[in-house]
Amino acid sequence: MRPRVKFGLIVGGIGLVFNIIVATALGICGPLTALVAGAVAGFLSARQEKAPTQGDGGRLGAVAGGIAGGLVFIGQIFGAIAALALVQFSGSKPSFGTAPNPSAPISQQILYYFSGLGVGACFGLIGFILAIVAGAGAGYLGTSKPSSSDINLPTNNELSS
Repeated sequence: MRPRVKFGLIVGGIGLVFNIIVATALGICGPLTALVAGAVAGFLSARQEKAPTQGDGGRLGAVAGGIAGGLVFIGQIFGAIAALALVQFSGSKPSFGTAPNPSAPISQQILYYFSGLGVGACFGLIGFILAIVAGAGAGYLGTSKPSSSDINLPTNNELSS
């Protein structure tokens, strides 16, 4: 398995679990989790694959960041639904609006959960984009510039032939 996929899955899996917990408790911190996960996955994949140029490192990092960001996105969705269920069944007052009683008509239940799903998807999409950008940036910065000894310049013999 390529390091960009491996690190994207590992860091993204950790981010998924972490984001479910964070999104359930706080709701809106998912994009920050995705940003960090994308950057870590991008940096590690560029270092592991030893990208020849910083542009290549940025591309590797973007792929790894996208994989990690996609998993954190899934965590954001699950966390949003869990937060809504927690508010509804605990009887606590939501930050805005009102939560329907568990015995409310099904139409109110559906509207409540679909609106929360939409908010979770919106925050998740923002996080996904941030993860790709952070992965590309970290991959670019994590790739060492080739030194002059690493560059194969043509010799006089090669130039004359």
